[in-house]
Amino acid sequence: MNIDTFGRELGRVLREDPTPDLVTDRVAVQHVDDVAVVTLSKPEARNALSLAGWRRLFTVFTELQGRAGLRAVVVRGAGPDALAAGADITEFPRTRFGAAAATDYNESIARALRAVAAVPVPVIASIHGLAVGGGCELAAACDVRIASTAARFGIPIGKLGVTLGYTETSAVARLIGPAELKYLLFSGEIVTAAEAHRIGLAQRVVEPDELVDTVTALVSRIRAQAPVTIGAAKVVTDMAGRPLTDSDADLLSRLHIAAYDGPDLREGVAAFSERRAPVFHRKRED
Repeated sequence: MNIDTFGRELGRVLREDPTPDLVTDRVAVQHVDDVAVVTLSKPEARNALSLAGWRRLFTVFTELQGRAGLRAVVVRGAGPDALAAGADITEFPRTRFGAAAATDYNESIARALRAVAAVPVPVIASIHGLAVGGGCELAAACDVRIASTAARFGIPIGKLGVTLGYTETSAVARLIGPAELKYLLFSGEIVTAAEAHRIGLAQRVVEPDELVDTVTALVSRIRAQAPVTIGAAKVVTDMAGRPLTDSDADLLSRLHIAAYDGPDLREGVAAFSERRAPVFHRKRED
């Protein structure tokens, strides 16, 4: 699929809600060439996340981890109002009343967020409305967040009397720091996109009618670059600021070998010398 065709098709998918046949447990997955679009889809409930939805996200992102040739993932919400406006509170009497039930619920969230973070390609959250509670936590687990000026962020769980799990806390705190997260939790405030950008929760804020084009342009730039470089950039950046383990060192060594013994470097240098755009190696699924 050429660049222009890809951009038009990705833009179309991002502007339209998925059809009901694509939705399982409030989550839809669509593929545009080598890019996956994951849509939270229950717009009549502002894409509130159910327990089944969290489990579905775990399955989807676990499958994406092993998808050959994948270059990027976009996460977004259906309808005009939200990425996700938090949890489906109507199911709490069944899923979160009592410590045992709550433990299972919280672990389902944690497993889903860990699966999002483990996808070896960039995961981009496209946020056009509310990213509240679980929606904010899911956005934080992504690599980059692009928000419209209409987006709003927060984790007002004090109104419900629930606690924020370690995995969710870590995902948000690594972006905005413990003090800013404490402010969000203590105040219960829902902040604007501009404030989210100021504290590091959103990387770019654009006008609503520019959101799809901005996300599409970012994905197109990712696809034009060497897969080995983009993959290594994600891994090494996520390691920054913590002591390296033996497994970290082994992974860094394997990335080094893949880059300098692989075809991408040679293609990049050849393209530079020949004054043309590089065409990088892409593994395809059988």
